[in-house]
This record gives sequence, C-alpha cells and structure tokens, in this order.
Amino acid sequence: MDKNWYELPQEVRFGIRYLSAHFYPQRYMSRWEVLRPLSLKVSERVKGYSPQQVQEEIDHFNFFESYFKEEPLSEIELPQSYIKFFDELVEDFKSGDLCRIVTRFHMVTEGILATTGLDVLRRAGEKYSLQSFLAGIRHIIEDEARHINFGITLVGSPEYAVKRIESIYPDARKIVEDGRDKLNPLVPFDEILNEMDELKRGRVYRLLNKA
Repeated sequence: MDKNWYELPQEVRFGIRYLSAHFYPQRYMSRWEVLRPLSLKVSERVKGYSPQQVQEEIDHFNFFESYFKEEPLSEIELPQSYIKFFDELVEDFKSGDLCRIVTRFHMVTEGILATTGLDVLRRAGEKYSLQSFLAGIRHIIEDEARHINFGITLVGSPEYAVKRIESIYPDARKIVEDGRDKLNPLVPFDEILNEMDELKRGRVYRLLNKA
C-alpha cells in the first residue's frame, strides 16, 4: 500500500477499494472457484489460448490482495447485479460454447467492464499520486489489452457475437450504475458511462469489420 494512502479522502479510499473488489471479489471467490478449472479447460481446447492468460488473471488477484492487505477487499460487498453477471459467466464456461464464452468474457467483461474500471483506477491513481498502485494497474491494463485482442480472433460469427454483446451490455451497465455513489468520488459518473458506451460501440465495430 502506498505511504500516502491514508492521506486520501475517505470516500476516495473506499471508492478505490470498492472498484478494486470488482477485479478481485475476495468475498465471493468460493462461489466462482470453478472458473479456474473451466478456464484451463478452454485454454487446452483452443489453439493459441495460452495457459499464461489464466495465470495472468491469478497474478492480478495477487496484486489486489497484496496491495489491500491492511484493508482486505473481503470487507467489500458487491451488488447483486455483479453476482448475477458472474453466475451467468460460469454458466457460459460450463456450456463449452466458445462464442458464448468469448463474448461475455473477452468482449464485455474484459473489453468493456474491466477496461472502463481500470481506466477509472488509473485516473484515480494518477490524481492522488499512488505510485505503487498505479504501477500495478498499468501492468494489468497491458495484460487485459492482449486478452481482448486475442478474444476477437476467436469469434467465428461476428453477427452472433454482436447480438450477444447487445443483449449482455445492459446487465454490465447495471453493475456500474449500482455503484454510482461509490464511483462518483473517483471520476465524474457521466464520464464513466460515456466511456462504457464508447467501448461497446468500438467492440461492435471491430467485430463487424474484422478481416
């Protein structure tokens, strides 16, 4: 944890912890523990899907757990919209349907939700000079960008993927809207929603124009 962490306003500290818990939902990990073996199974099936991607996700968990050791993220309660979304992600992985997995995980979870959330954390880290936190977030951003780009290459039917994104996106937006009061101290909330909408349009455009 950065030395100046406790100099930050309380609502900013809580907002950062609340959003970080979306990346490491420590309180709920046992609920979704099946995701790791399911992810490894996908990595074995798909050419080019390296187990390294699965390991990188675990490394991300380790960063958040280590950084917030003094204020564990297990104390953070996440909204029901988040829990429902990840319950459905588990079902997508269980189905074995690659397009279902890729659209929810790579396109929406990583490509929209995580990309937006990491940008908010990056901006907060820069604003409040949280150098150790910022270094970790920038590393995760680099990893996630590779995962998203790889996911796009796995989409067999762009038209189907776009329909899936359009159907899943409102649930992703609901997760963010449910955290409005916690996120607004970090970045003006309208900017967060606008970034999500722009990312969704960008993912759809890339899918429909992929070579």
